[in-house]
Amino acid sequence: MSRFNSPIHPASPDASDPEASGDFRIQGSAEVLVLLQALQEQQIPITLSTPAGLSVQSCLSAVDAQFGALGFDVHPDDPLLPELLSAEEVTAVAYLDQIKLQFELEGLLLLNSKALAHGAVLRSPMPSRLYRFQRRQAFRVRPSTRTPQLRLPHPQEAGQTLQLRILDLSLGGVAVLWPAGLEAPEAGSGFVSAQVELDRDTRFEAGLRVQNIRPEAEGGVLLGLNFARIDNEAERLLQRYIDQVQKLGRLLRKKPTP
Repeated sequence: MSRFNSPIHPASPDASDPEASGDFRIQGSAEVLVLLQALQEQQIPITLSTPAGLSVQSCLSAVDAQFGALGFDVHPDDPLLPELLSAEEVTAVAYLDQIKLQFELEGLLLLNSKALAHGAVLRSPMPSRLYRFQRRQAFRVRPSTRTPQLRLPHPQEAGQTLQLRILDLSLGGVAVLWPAGLEAPEAGSGFVSAQVELDRDTRFEAGLRVQNIRPEAEGGVLLGLNFARIDNEAERLLQRYIDQVQKLGRLLRKKPTP
């Protein structure tokens, strides 16, 4: 089990938002089970976070439908386990293809056994509901002087900012080109605070997690970054910006009437 280089907690659905609390809620036991089994079969990384800022990574080692229990792979000597086990709230977040899945965990127990891969497993009752956030609003941004930018703390120069061009943008995260010659962050690591500038008048702060890394033929590395923390106002700004860009795109593609 690994952890971010900085504590990040995931964005939570707003109960007052009908989309977050209704349209994206999965409560059917059969559908919940199918998604959890997919996470286990594909060994998808799962982030376990607490309100205090603890953020660790694991994956599902067991989905027991008969007893309604989950097992999370852990190392028994991980120094973060006591704090995780004592937390009143633990949120799990995973990314399955183009879908962000989020669910709450209760009653975490640490079980030790020599038969287990790492000698221990975190056991939790199966959640009664999951929240699903599909990245339907993703689009490709064409390079221009108004291209959205991502500003991060420079990894090698203290007090300096690294400015990166955003190539893809969605409600789930961003893709940026990491410059050649600068060591890229590892998958699973995170940026506790970054600034996303959509245009001259629209910007917001968020936490990011490195989801995937892909070398580019022209040099540099393409980073896929998920929003690990984003507040409701920032989500509204992002949604509005995406809607405007899509609307403009439709207008530009529309053929003029003779």
